Amino acid sequence: MYWSNRKINFIYFFLAFLLLSIAFYNIFYHLGKFPIYSWDEARHGVNAYEMLRQGNFIVNTYRYKADYWNLKPPLSYWAIMAGYKLVGFNALGLRLISGICAMLTIIIVAIFVKKNFGNLASLLSMLTLSTSTQFLINHSARTGDADSLFVFLFTAAILSLLLSVKNDKWLYVSGFAFSLAFLTKSWHAGNIAVIMGLYLLFTGRKLSYKKWISLCLCMMAPILIWAVIRYQYDGFAFFKNMFEYDLLHRSTVPIEGHVGDESYYGIVLCRFYFLWLAILLGMILVYNFQNNVLFDKSNSENQSYIIGLCLWVIVPFILYTFAKTKIIWYILPIYPPLSIIIGILASKILMKERFLIRTVLLASILFAAHYYEGEIQTYVNNPIPNDQLSLIEKTKALDGVRGYSLYKYHPTRHKAVWAQSAVLTAELVNDLKVKSGDFHAFLKNDRALLLVKKRFFTKRLVTSNLLNIVTSNRWGYILSKEKIRIKH
Repeated sequence: MYWSNRKINFIYFFLAFLLLSIAFYNIFYHLGKFPIYSWDEARHGVNAYEMLRQGNFIVNTYRYKADYWNLKPPLSYWAIMAGYKLVGFNALGLRLISGICAMLTIIIVAIFVKKNFGNLASLLSMLTLSTSTQFLINHSARTGDADSLFVFLFTAAILSLLLSVKNDKWLYVSGFAFSLAFLTKSWHAGNIAVIMGLYLLFTGRKLSYKKWISLCLCMMAPILIWAVIRYQYDGFAFFKNMFEYDLLHRSTVPIEGHVGDESYYGIVLCRFYFLWLAILLGMILVYNFQNNVLFDKSNSENQSYIIGLCLWVIVPFILYTFAKTKIIWYILPIYPPLSIIIGILASKILMKERFLIRTVLLASILFAAHYYEGEIQTYVNNPIPNDQLSLIEKTKALDGVRGYSLYKYHPTRHKAVWAQSAVLTAELVNDLKVKSGDFHAFLKNDRALLLVKKRFFTKRLVTSNLLNIVTSNRWGYILSKEKIRIKH
């Protein structure tokens, strides 16, 4: 028996290492080669860069003015700052902590399932989550957005909540994880609080006043500390916008063109997760047909787990469905529980059902994993360059332009409109300050570069204004009023 258990554990850890290697590849391969995306990766990146440059870790700014559009507390900006410090001011630094958080999410899911449902369920949950395309490549693991950190904290909060059935101390860990999730993505963390409340209600958990007070302190103390510090800078201005726009307005009105009906998130799941959903539905039908149950009803722990996992999927799905603003990445937190449910149910069928059912299920799981891994491989191996950003990046080779102003040329006197990705690229590459002024503003600035799109470029523009072409690509040119050397 000793050798048998040892062999089983060796096989488990070997396969777990293999799956984690696949997940690592899916998350980190070519991570820094993809161009920076506007909405919202670049915005977060600018906020973090400017906070770091100014030494202010509380007030996020955009183009060095207080940002009242990105109304999030600062934890996600701190994560990006850490990435910048670890690997540099570049796209990899922007995304590094997001990738790490995605790996940690997969790891804690695997550990939880292994401890409570066995090796096979753990491996299947890892496989499902490691090939969940939206979780990996859409506004999450491979981007510098707040969502990967948020999903990790959401997952930590709910897994801790489930473990609290064994030890009440986990309840306080859950509360603390909630507070960090709020400091990452603001009101989105309300889903965690709703799940916690419903879970305690449905499982019949009764807490003493002392435990309630301790839980509330864990949930609220970090948030209140941040709020008090933030208040010192701009009073209630940030909180007013945070409440009115980021909560009430988003919930009651479809803002910024993000519209959709009640089927919106169902369509999103079918788009990114159809095969895994089909397998889940098939397994549920098999269990109903066989009159089996997913959990042992005599085991109160198992009953509490199924309640928690169902709430983890249902609550965010319903709340976001009824919110008027629809954005596809809002439902990212439901992928870990779906993976856990698929892993647990599949392991039970593979160990107990007839040979034909087990064969069909295993073939379906391998097909789904192979199909989605193929989609991920296609994505990570084909970064699509952004020629405008590539041109700005070429200023890295110019000598003495760090800190210059960067203008954009337009034949009329309209103010330049800058993509957020261009703003961040300019800052990361050479600490360039993008300006909205027109061509005449550029001519008046002695420390300035001019970005000119190819269709607006003429030789007369250069000669009549005594300008120099300092670099170019197929998108356009960068001009200056003085000769600038190339670094050697």
